[in-house]
Amino acid sequence: MTLLDAAPPKPSRKIGRYILMALAVVVLASIAYVVFRNFSEERAISHFLTALEQGNYQEAYRLWQPSETYTFGDFLHDWGEKGDYGKIRNFKILGSQSKGHDTVIVIVSINGQQPPAELVVDRRTKGLAFSPFD
Repeated sequence: MTLLDAAPPKPSRKIGRYILMALAVVVLASIAYVVFRNFSEERAISHFLTALEQGNYQEAYRLWQPSETYTFGDFLHDWGEKGDYGKIRNFKILGSQSKGHDTVIVIVSINGQQPPAELVVDRRTKGLAFSPFD
């Protein structure tokens, strides 16, 4: 057998494996990005509602990061035991969606009331507000 009669070398399968692994990593990273993109904003809402659930209105007011014109009395009118939702007994975060670069709307069921509430979280400050997008 001469050099010209030799069989051509078989292509390496390692390259195909690396390509497949790289593709899998990209797909998993994309899924993780979509699922966890608004995680910290959802957590801010969870901390806020947990403070309300525990009756810690001063802490909830601090987490709300109100403007100077939104007093603690206004806050209690909205979120206190005689507010729109009454005493917060339970809540469930149903989802979230980004609005631009700086705003996230978190959809939450409070005390099982329908329709669910839409609360806005500022990405940078984690300040909360009622949604103007209702």
